[in-house]
Amino acid sequence: MSWYLALPSAVFAALLLVGGAAALRSGWVVPWQRGQVYRIRLFGWAELAMGGALALQASTALLHDRGADSTVRLIGLGCLLVGVALLIVSQRPSPER
Repeated sequence: MSWYLALPSAVFAALLLVGGAAALRSGWVVPWQRGQVYRIRLFGWAELAMGGALALQASTALLHDRGADSTVRLIGLGCLLVGVALLIVSQRPSPER
């Protein structure tokens, strides 16, 4: 992966990590998602998982070993899928509502 592909991924990872930390710490969610998110803490964990996955994907630009590169990408893909699953669950209303 070249640096011009890794740089946007790293920037987006940083934004997701900051947003996830803000959601966990203070309950803040970006304004365009406030009406859709019902479980804010779960949403924060989802953003942290997806940000970590994108950071792993961007870090493969620094690796030169082919075996380690594919392993890191596979772990990043797993983290991304876990983050998407958490994101979907956080946007579903609870049965009490």
